[in-house]
Amino acid sequence: MVAPIANTGIQTTKYCNVAGLGVLIFDYFLTLEPEVRWTWNRRWNVTRILFVMSRYMAFAAVGMTSYAAIATRANQDCSHFDLASNAIHIISIVAAEGLLIIRTYAFWKQNKKLLAILLVLAAISIACAVSITQVVNNLTAAPVDPSAPPTSNCTFETSRNSAIQYGFLVAYELLLMSLMVFKRYQDYRDYNSRLVRVIFQDGVRYMTAIIFFSVVNMCVGIPRAL
Repeated sequence: MVAPIANTGIQTTKYCNVAGLGVLIFDYFLTLEPEVRWTWNRRWNVTRILFVMSRYMAFAAVGMTSYAAIATRANQDCSHFDLASNAIHIISIVAAEGLLIIRTYAFWKQNKKLLAILLVLAAISIACAVSITQVVNNLTAAPVDPSAPPTSNCTFETSRNSAIQYGFLVAYELLLMSLMVFKRYQDYRDYNSRLVRVIFQDGVRYMTAIIFFSVVNMCVGIPRAL
């Protein structure tokens, strides 16, 4: 029997995930008018594709998480659902990171060497996060008892080692934010352009928010991994 405190934690997590979907929908309608004005009539390019992916795949990702939180799926095989959910989450995160890379690239006056370095580091970070997490999962996996009755794999919980992935995400976003701050005070110190202020301030605020929530997820995941 699960302890009441564990039940409370699981229930709180479910509420937070469903509430997150509500916040996402609310934010969407708040920002829909600027999106229509600045995006819908633009030609399709890498930036717009990444924007649409990060903007709309998030609904599928959060929606699938909310469904997993509230649905009763006892005695079901949820491996395919979980695999699809994880894939959509990863694509959404990569698309959002791509937009931050493009913002940093533009702020650095379209420095192609910097862009190449950032893309290589992004690929290395993704590969290391996935491989290290897989290795740790294999090392910490409990042995399977063949005589034990079959159990459902539809438990609503994340990997105990997800803190590793968030750690790489935080490190990469700290790099992007540091590059923005460095360039702002190296080349744009005396600029009074509104465009420069908007790109810099919005970028730093957005990355600060992402880093904060990623650190929170790390703090939640580390005790579970221990």
